[in-house]
Order: sequence, then C-alpha cells, then structure tokens
Amino acid sequence: MDINEHFFDGLIGKGMGPRTMNYEWRDVSLYALGVGASKHDLPYFFEKCKGGMKALPTFSLLPYINTINMQPYRHVPYGPNELVSDYIVEHIGYTPNRLHMAMDLTIHGSIDAYGGTFLTEDRVNAVYDRGEGKGVVADCAMEIYDRAGRHISTIHSYHWHKALGGFGGPRFDSQKVEYPDRAPDYETKEFMIDNLACFYRLSGDTYEVHVDPEISGKYGYEMPFMQGLCTYGFATRMLIGQVIPYQPEKVKHIYAQMRNVCYPGRNMTLQAWKMKEGCLCFKLMDEEGRLLLGNGLFEYEV
Repeated sequence: MDINEHFFDGLIGKGMGPRTMNYEWRDVSLYALGVGASKHDLPYFFEKCKGGMKALPTFSLLPYINTINMQPYRHVPYGPNELVSDYIVEHIGYTPNRLHMAMDLTIHGSIDAYGGTFLTEDRVNAVYDRGEGKGVVADCAMEIYDRAGRHISTIHSYHWHKALGGFGGPRFDSQKVEYPDRAPDYETKEFMIDNLACFYRLSGDTYEVHVDPEISGKYGYEMPFMQGLCTYGFATRMLIGQVIPYQPEKVKHIYAQMRNVCYPGRNMTLQAWKMKEGCLCFKLMDEEGRLLLGNGLFEYEV
C-alpha cells in the first residue's frame, strides 16, 4: 500500500449525492426544545407567538445528521465523513477510533420556521495530516439551500480518525482563540435537564450511546452523554439570549471545538468576550469546570 501525500486525493470533492429534507413547524419546535428552550422561549416553539415563530440557526444542521425526513433516505450519519471512514477501513483493514472534533456553521439566509424544504450538496472538502501516530482530520462540507434556491447555510464538520497520520498531506492547523485576560463580558448559567438527549434524538441523532446506560458503559462512560451537536445548539441558543434575544436571524457564524463529552443533569456555564463589534469568543463548561466547547466564535449582525 503506497501511502503518500496524494493518498486521499481521490476522495476530495466526493459526496453522498443530493438530498432533500422536508420539515414543518413541529420539527422546528421539537428541535428548539431539544436544545434546551424553556416554556418562556415562546418564539422558538409556539406557532402562534406574537411576532411569529423563529427557527434557531442550528436547525439547519439537521440535514448533516441525515436521518430525519431525508430523501433518498440513507441511515448514514455525518454524510461524506463516512466516505473517508470507509476508505481508511478499506486500506488498513479495521475501523479506527474517530471523534467529532469541531463544527463550523455559516448562515447565509433565514430559515422559514413554519415549514419548507432543505436541498443539500455535500463533499469531502479536505483531509489533513496531524503527523505520525496522530491520525488525520477530515473536513466534510455541506451546502444547504431552500426550495427557491436561496443559500441558507454552509457547514464544515471536522472529524478525527486515529489512522494514517504522517501520510505527507496538508497539515491540520487547529483554530485557536486567544481569550482576553479579563472577566467575561457575558456570563450565564443554565441547568441542562437530565433527559435532554431523549428530546434531541427525536430530531435525528439516534445513536444508542446517548440514551442507553449499558451501551455508554461499555465504552467507558459513566452515563449516556449529550449529542455533540445538541451541546453546540444549546450554547448557540444561550449566546443569542445574551446579545440578540429572540433574534436568531441575526446570527452569521458559529464555530466551536468539542473538548469533552457533556453529561446532562448539570449546570452549564457560558462565558463570552467581545472581540470586536458583532463578534464574540466563547467557551462552555459544566459545573465541575470541565471544558465542553472551546475556541468558540460567534458572529452576528449589529
């Protein structure tokens, strides 16, 4: 097997094919409840709310999970990352450990909260080399459009595969945020209910490890833990509440790295600092001080 800097070239640009996802206001409402919206957050789940119902920007991540209302239906979570995984297995003969490292969401247009259709195009954008013995990182991208052809969002999802590091490809430059040496400009705490993963799985991420104690225990976890994209959506909702309450249409960009698994039933602390007008850096921690989301960036219209 000849492993060199061109090893993954044949994968770049490949995708799982175009798909559509139909949704209605109930899906938008259920998603909001699944990322922690409370009974006070009427604009996110009440279809008759004064001023109209609004969709959280992270709702547009659902097509990336590929398991709800998708046509053609394929039970293949994380789309093009499966192409990278299958390619690695084909060449080394076994499935290496892998982790969802980071999520990068850019919003181009507003989401119709009362229903619509997402049209998706995905691809393997790049495969980065972390060095000998450190594995590779797959950058998998997805473009989301509505039925009228409006560009809704661009997703870049980064997955680490513990294999083939040192193949000589482009180096992975992990984004790092320099947090200001001062108290946060925004700090808020919120309790994450212990059955939140049960709600969130109804939006598509049905991995058993998030709800079944026996399965999560087999993997060495003390209990079922939160879906990474739920934690990401939970933090996004908190950030909107701090700087642009109930104005999710103003969000432009959210980036965060998953640093530790998130256990529900605990208090979460969000800290954020102003970097410039319309841009915050942030982190999310649990009550034990464990960093859950780090190197976070949140950009919004002012």
